[in-house]
Amino acid sequence: MIPLTDLLLFAMAALIVVLTPGPNMIYLISRSICQGRAAGVISLFGVLAGFLVHMLAAAVGLTALFLAIPLAYEILKWLGALYLLFLAWPGRRSGPVPARPSRRARSPRIGLASCS
Repeated sequence: MIPLTDLLLFAMAALIVVLTPGPNMIYLISRSICQGRAAGVISLFGVLAGFLVHMLAAAVGLTALFLAIPLAYEILKWLGALYLLFLAWPGRRSGPVPARPSRRARSPRIGLASCS
């Protein structure tokens, strides 16, 4: 059985981690402030879907696969880097970028991508 002091220490550390704002929290707050409560809730569903994908990947043993086949992990890292460059490319264009009207349908997809 786990000693009570260890359990309380773990619970306190978990609470601190949960209460620390991260990119998902900032994304949800900004979406809610800019587009309203409904857009914030829809974005929350996208973030939750991303968490479910991560949990499913851990449950099926994706980590074990990456440990067994280091090349697969290396390929995933490079694909991630290319994806970040793809996201950064519009910011490198010269001149102001015209604002697009936002659609609520995109909110869950952006939330899903923010969990990466």
